[in-house]
Amino acid sequence: MRGSHTRHSTLKFAVTAIVAALATSLAVAPVQAHERSNTLKQRRHIKSHAKSAIGSRYRYGGTSRRGFDCSGFTQWTYEGHGQNLPRTSSEQFRLAKRHGYKRIWKRKRLRKGDLVFHKTTSARVGHAGIYIGRGRFISSTSSDGVRVRSLYDRYYWGRRWVGGVRTPSTIKR
Repeated sequence: MRGSHTRHSTLKFAVTAIVAALATSLAVAPVQAHERSNTLKQRRHIKSHAKSAIGSRYRYGGTSRRGFDCSGFTQWTYEGHGQNLPRTSSEQFRLAKRHGYKRIWKRKRLRKGDLVFHKTTSARVGHAGIYIGRGRFISSTSSDGVRVRSLYDRYYWGRRWVGGVRTPSTIKR
């Protein structure tokens, strides 16, 4: 009888050890960088992911490194970073009306990882990009593909500024 009790205790200990090991391995996985509690890391990852696509060509309706349009690029960048962005730039701009999102009207209030929007068509918003700091953003245009641009460019982008959106995954909690 005593042997049975010992085997049961040993089995119980082994199962507990395995569960603890699995929990620990999951806790230190790369997913940590994508938790909402670590907004600085989240912003860095978004910026880094966006920059990794510099040089990708433009493709109307494109959502991959084979080619991006502007909103396809922002959608692709945010994949795996706590947000599933809508498909079009105007839908992404309207996210600020949802609970947990924040509208940014002044460029000086932007933070890395914020979505930025410009009026490039007859619609209120025709272009989307991602702010990367120091007055610059990354976006995909039909003329240049994915490139870094200035928000304050006085010939094109600066004049077309509409606003920005901060997503729940990059809002400090």
